[in-house]
Amino acid sequence: ARFTNWPVTSRTTNSDDPSVDFTSFVALSGSEVNISGGTVGVDDLVARSDSQVNISGGVINCSLTTGTGGEINISGGTVSSIALFRGSVNISGGSIEGDGLNAINVIGGVLNISGGSIGTRINAGSDTEVNLFGSEFVLNGVLLDDSLTLGDAFTIVDRDVTLTGLFTDGTSFSFDLNSNDDGSFLDSFDPSATLTVTLGSPVTTILGDVNQDGAVTFADIPSFIEVLQAGTFLDQADANEDGVVDFDDIGPFIEILQAN
Repeated sequence: ARFTNWPVTSRTTNSDDPSVDFTSFVALSGSEVNISGGTVGVDDLVARSDSQVNISGGVINCSLTTGTGGEINISGGTVSSIALFRGSVNISGGSIEGDGLNAINVIGGVLNISGGSIGTRINAGSDTEVNLFGSEFVLNGVLLDDSLTLGDAFTIVDRDVTLTGLFTDGTSFSFDLNSNDDGSFLDSFDPSATLTVTLGSPVTTILGDVNQDGAVTFADIPSFIEVLQAGTFLDQADANEDGVVDFDDIGPFIEILQAN
């Protein structure tokens, strides 16, 4: 199926069919869109006021854009770029893979990152907010964790230094806190942008532990089948680690069971 300039209004829409190819769509006010597979094509995916777009899988080959009150939640899949205007984007998994101009551009609003692979630069403009959640925060070579309180946000005002750490899901990150965007496609955080780090306990993901009891056993089989049939995304069920839970995970899941 192909949808061009597809408006979604006040309903939940799932694109878990890998054959679905969206060329463009707009999540209108009050709507909810769930993307767990398929491909979003060459135009913008726009979350307008008070709408919510949840991405747990698939390939998003376009820029994600938010309006006032719009919310985008990314827990899986692959995303090219993000342009954040006045709304919010919450990244807990998946992969952001753009570079250069195809990056995370925070022009307004709030960006929260607790996991996922950020293989792109972050450009945080003036009067925006970027919140990072995890541990082992190192600022300009100095470990911050010992001076942080668990669960409390700590504001970083330093610029032109490097910040590294681990997101809550255990993924490592490194951002250069350049005070201005000089056109060199490096990270930049305007001095008036708010940047915080919040110390939290890392979440250990055991591949194959779909019922999340801390071990991979035959008891995980019913949970794996349930996730597979529902077309949803769960890190533990993504046995081949391609960002989506589908029939391609069955073989690797069986291999993980046999190895345990």
